[in-house]
Amino acid sequence: MKKLYFVFYLYFSSSIQATSIKQLSISEFVAQHPSTHHTACTDKAPFQFSPFPLYQDLAAQYFPSQGQFLPISIVEIPNGKAYLDDSGYIFLNDCFIKETEIKGLNFFKGQEFDIPNYPTTLRTSQRVAIVSHLYPYCYGHWIFDVLGQLALLEIYNVQYDYLCVPYYTPFMKESLKLWGIDQSKIIPLVPKTCLKAATVIATTSVTQTDELVYGANYNVDFILERVRQKLLSAVAAQPTDQFHEKVFISRKDAGGKRAVPNEDEIFALFEPLGFKRYELTKLSLAEQIALFHQAKTIVSFVGSGSANILFCKPGTHYIEIVQSLVDATFFYVADMFDIRYSCIDNSTIQDLQHGGPWARPSTVPLEIVQDFLKDHPNI
Repeated sequence: MKKLYFVFYLYFSSSIQATSIKQLSISEFVAQHPSTHHTACTDKAPFQFSPFPLYQDLAAQYFPSQGQFLPISIVEIPNGKAYLDDSGYIFLNDCFIKETEIKGLNFFKGQEFDIPNYPTTLRTSQRVAIVSHLYPYCYGHWIFDVLGQLALLEIYNVQYDYLCVPYYTPFMKESLKLWGIDQSKIIPLVPKTCLKAATVIATTSVTQTDELVYGANYNVDFILERVRQKLLSAVAAQPTDQFHEKVFISRKDAGGKRAVPNEDEIFALFEPLGFKRYELTKLSLAEQIALFHQAKTIVSFVGSGSANILFCKPGTHYIEIVQSLVDATFFYVADMFDIRYSCIDNSTIQDLQHGGPWARPSTVPLEIVQDFLKDHPNI
């Protein structure tokens, strides 16, 4: 990006009037805003993975291994306006573009709906790209969705002066630094602030499929490969001597979500085999990427930290301990990058069918771990 320094102007409004928002498809938006430059990056594109090994008789309903990605686009809007709604969605020129919708989560009624007037407006005479997601605070969605949008802009050589992006967690700040984004060129994306720029640049969702399924998230290969290579190249000089090749990922730093009361007993079965336990929040993002890249075997409970298998070398053995959250996302990432996948399954069909309470603590019976180790004596 160009090294530029500009003044932003803030405007505040005390008006209580409403702003009307239209729901439009990308084609309708472009038709109503003909000065918009629209790049159709992909049409509907098929995907096919190996079948997820659990609950295969229900796979078509919960985590089908084949389907189609929805088309992906980039829009560049002259004299554009963008606003982060309380819902988590971004409105462009007072429009909600339907192709930015995530998993059918549309919180708005009618083709037009009202929101309170924008209380704060930030103006700039430059080109601003906006990338985000409904759940950017979730590390997995940040890596796959938000950085996926950033990768798409790079792949299509879209130039911008500033990047407007969620910017409040350590992994957000670290990943953007690794990406090479100058901190002075970052505009933190915050609710209730309207951005008006000479050009507003945004993408549609980069991970949506034509069927709504809730047991997996899917990723486009060439986009995820760009994320992988971008961050791996940034940590190429990161020392790895302090890391073990056999890695056990703890959930003790997960804030109680899907806590494992007998984690110590489980790890005690792996420790004599040469495994070292790590809490990912105690590592920088660069260290996490390096840890996964140098590992030969990784044992992890299902969780966002497993998104780091994106950085594993082909042939790495990823062993997933499945609690009450049955999700095929990381299996499909493993399949995409030739990572060997195994699972230790403590879920039930009720967990799959009713989806919860998936965040509750759960004890994993030691017997199923011991049986797995007997069946895999050479891990």
